[in-house]
Amino acid sequence: MRNVKMLGLAAMSAFVMMLAVPASASAAQVEPSPPDDVAAQIASDPGLRYVSVAEAEEQYGFDTNAQDADEPAAAEPAITPLWSWWGCDWHGQADYPHVTNNEASVHGYWVKDGGDCPETGTVTVELQALGCSNLGCAWITQETDSVTGVKPGSGTGRWATPHKACANNNATGWRGRVDTALTDFYDPFGWDDGPAMDRNCSPA
Repeated sequence: MRNVKMLGLAAMSAFVMMLAVPASASAAQVEPSPPDDVAAQIASDPGLRYVSVAEAEEQYGFDTNAQDADEPAAAEPAITPLWSWWGCDWHGQADYPHVTNNEASVHGYWVKDGGDCPETGTVTVELQALGCSNLGCAWITQETDSVTGVKPGSGTGRWATPHKACANNNATGWRGRVDTALTDFYDPFGWDDGPAMDRNCSPA
């Protein structure tokens, strides 16, 4: 009987040790890991410089159209997006960034492409400048603006317009990107990128 108890204690001790090792490993994983967002790393790099599209392409090898490249052909059958099944197609759109009164800005709005869509939506627009460092280049968000309950189409009262003051008139790449959440409707997430343009304005 004593031997049976000893075996039981030994087995229990081994089991406890097995539980303790993963627990220690989990505790070690609590340490924060470095950010994997390249844009955030570049934005916080002391060597950050805001540059023109041409300079980013020539000196850093940055491809400003990479995010707009076509997806490779899929081997599996195409699946209709869920929001198309729900009978509504739309996208967000940003116009050309511009500089007025020493501020860069961009207009963003949503466009109904077809189907039975809600009448209004919430439009969120990010104004981004092209920044580079030894880590590479990325579009870095400068300001964000959002409007709620707007109908599709451009024009005053229908678009969001983030603004950013200029520090100087150095040529810098700018663009807007738009996220649209239709009112009480399925949101497929994702952003629609606007055209990239150089403007004589480096963000303050």
